[in-house]
Amino acid sequence: MKHFLFFTRLGLYLITFALPILHPAIVVPYDRVGLIFWFLLIPAEMAIAFYLSPPRFRIRTWLLAAGIPIGLFVLFIAGFELSTLLYGLGAVAAFILTSLVFKTEGLGRSIAVLEPFLLGVIAYRILSFSRASEELAREASGITQVILILIPLAFLLHGIVLYLSEFHARGSRRGLREVVLFLLIAVPLFLVVSFILPPDFVSHSVALNRIERDIKPKPVPLDERGPGWPGGNLLSEDGEWLDMQGEQQGDGDSSEGNPSEAGKNALEGIPSDQWNEAGLEQGAESKQYAVMVLASPVEPVYAADAYFGDFDSEAGFLFSRDEPLNELTYLRFLETWNNPDRPQERLRQSTEITYFSTLPERYIPYRPQSIEPTVLKRQYNPFQYSYTATSQLSRSGPRDWAAIPGLSPAERLRLEPFLRIPLSEEHRRSFVSYLETAVGEKTGYFERIEAILKSFSTFQYDIGFDDFTSVAKMERFLVEKRQGDCTEFSNTSAILLRLAGIPARVVTGYLASRDLQSFAHLRGLFMLREAIPELQEHPFRDLYLVTTAQRHSWVQVYVPSLGWVDFESTAYALPPPPGRNPNSMNVVIPLIQGEEMERRVFRFPWLLTLQFLLALTALILVGIYAFRFARKLYLKAAVRRQDLRALKALYTLLLIQLAERGLEVKRPFLTPMEYAEDHPELSRFAEIYTMLRFRENLKPEERAEAWEALLASYREILEASLRPGLFPALRRTFSLKGLYYS
Repeated sequence: MKHFLFFTRLGLYLITFALPILHPAIVVPYDRVGLIFWFLLIPAEMAIAFYLSPPRFRIRTWLLAAGIPIGLFVLFIAGFELSTLLYGLGAVAAFILTSLVFKTEGLGRSIAVLEPFLLGVIAYRILSFSRASEELAREASGITQVILILIPLAFLLHGIVLYLSEFHARGSRRGLREVVLFLLIAVPLFLVVSFILPPDFVSHSVALNRIERDIKPKPVPLDERGPGWPGGNLLSEDGEWLDMQGEQQGDGDSSEGNPSEAGKNALEGIPSDQWNEAGLEQGAESKQYAVMVLASPVEPVYAADAYFGDFDSEAGFLFSRDEPLNELTYLRFLETWNNPDRPQERLRQSTEITYFSTLPERYIPYRPQSIEPTVLKRQYNPFQYSYTATSQLSRSGPRDWAAIPGLSPAERLRLEPFLRIPLSEEHRRSFVSYLETAVGEKTGYFERIEAILKSFSTFQYDIGFDDFTSVAKMERFLVEKRQGDCTEFSNTSAILLRLAGIPARVVTGYLASRDLQSFAHLRGLFMLREAIPELQEHPFRDLYLVTTAQRHSWVQVYVPSLGWVDFESTAYALPPPPGRNPNSMNVVIPLIQGEEMERRVFRFPWLLTLQFLLALTALILVGIYAFRFARKLYLKAAVRRQDLRALKALYTLLLIQLAERGLEVKRPFLTPMEYAEDHPELSRFAEIYTMLRFRENLKPEERAEAWEALLASYREILEASLRPGLFPALRRTFSLKGLYYS
């Protein structure tokens, strides 16, 4: 029974920590180190603590076997870091707890009883942090309910095995009544958890934007003094709107908030149930669609989603696969993420920024300090994703940059990948020629940066965003066209900066700036603020409506002692002409109904549950038969040595094989001789076994002769117990009766 307890305990542990893998919406990130730790190292330590413990092996061998996996994990997997100490302590704790549970009486029973409750709390905490997107909602359909059945079932099975192995007195007549009483309490609880709890007990319902319907609704014009959208984005009295406008103008941005400027662009709306992500690609309509609302006390905010630091001689700047910051865009968090790498960089201000977004990805300014998990609130669809991030924004300016010296040798060595610029000779000549003209005799660090950016003062800046950033395209932009969008300016700037010996990389994301907030943006913010109560927690002056027109690409430059600093590569370029200025494009926002959507009717996934239970049953059976086969192989291998361990192994092997052939099992309190009284065919074997076991004055030749006689008796018993026919053969093949002796 101890073996069954070990496997149910291990299974309960694995099921609990595999929840993030089983359920696609649970936000627990398992990296490679975490996967190996939780699913290989911890089970290995448990198995070593249980199977290799004394008296089977000596204490020294046992402890050495436990230390080897930890050492290999540290050397080849985790490395020598501070977090490795926590991994090591976790593995040691798993080894010690398993040893206490199975090798001690009172303390072990107490720990065994408390462990399921602890795992239950962990499982609930993991499930309660589930997040979802539209894609994940489809993948997770029905899985949550299956998990709600699987976990209580696993706890129920473990509880039964724990009771029978630790608290049930063998041979007691109360055993059946106690098990029945236990089931009468546990089964109703299991049914309550599995069938009565609401389907969204551990999941957030998701409103699906069915893009495949290809909805292209016509935007509804929103008048300046109109009544707004009934039940949702409600415009209050005109006076309140004007008061809000006055507050905005008081910040010194009257040109942006002046109602007289409203003729440049208009505000339009689309009902939220018809909002379509395809709208993000409808730039040809000369409209800009709302993407997110930022709440930030400072501006501008360069909210990044990707860093491009690698460079190819033909393709140009490439997505940095080894850049940890790139993972923050899509990484799922269980709890607030904190940046462990906090270098001492001057002139940075810790700023908390809150996002209400239509996109599941995160957009975080440099340098991220902490990020809270993304929360899904379907009633605000499509602004259903919200999260808060704290970044150390650089507050440095030209005065600070002018006094910066060049790179130190150590910095140049560390930043060598961001200075690397493998260009072909033809391309290099074009860029170097332009660089020499732009920089001239300037040698100062910031002087060269400023000279490169100012050299674009005769270039025409066009609104747009293009992912095609080949070196050939950047060369044509620099030498021939002298006109392009932000991607041409940023990628070309980064190439020139690297050629000038200044570390640089390209960053993409969204730009939130007061200068980009037109009158239509402000009115859109006011309407969204009426529909989303969380926006009302922030001052109106701190809100920014970010649209598709503000998708941006910029250059990030390393400045000694200040770290990576965002530079606007289009700062000196000719602004877009009136017809192509984003502030002349109509702003389109979703008209949020503001009322709870109807819950979907829950249908229990009977077929999926049945398939899962059948697969689980098959997996358990395969594991049991694999254990049965491996144990018999182990016993047969142990018999080859003619010592006490081999003697016990031979006797156990005989009992297992006889049980598989239909013989009743031997009670634990019966000696071999007492058991042979009921089964005379075992008398000869029992006599020799008892002699070899307890006589200490046997001569070597007598012991060898006795061993031969014992093996001969063993073979005779097996041959005599062999019954011909199909049914006896099937019983020998599939019987699990021999597991009693495990």
